[in-house]
Amino acid sequence: MSTIYDKEKLSGDDIQDEVFRRMEKYDHKSFLECFSIYLGTAQILEFGLKKLLEERFNVTEDETERMTLGQARARLENVGLRSDYTELLKQVVKDRNNAAHELLANQAVIGSLGVDFSQRMQFKDLKHFIFGLERAVFLFDYLQHNNAWVVDA
Repeated sequence: MSTIYDKEKLSGDDIQDEVFRRMEKYDHKSFLECFSIYLGTAQILEFGLKKLLEERFNVTEDETERMTLGQARARLENVGLRSDYTELLKQVVKDRNNAAHELLANQAVIGSLGVDFSQRMQFKDLKHFIFGLERAVFLFDYLQHNNAWVVDA
């Protein structure tokens, strides 16, 4: 059976459809549940990027052990990983840092005001961050499956 990973090329619609499918795991979850899934997924991506550095680019485990997501992204850019993916990772890192350092605190402040904001407003930034992260994870899996980490000139 052929899967999306077996396609030679992906269209924008292919990617969007797969990302939306992956985002279904966030449906009917509270803000904190979605936030937790998001951060856990970011950690899994970070681990995958470190393993990629070790296995494909011969970076030692000692070097990757304490790397952050942003440091792993920068190192991948330096070793020649395809630039379209490292550019996507730049936004993922920025979003993850925003989520980890500001989003939860902002949510707590909003909650403390005793004002009921719509679900849409509460989830707006987080859903945007989730979409970018799930796109990066899907493309990681696709590129790994197809051994397409480096674009031939």
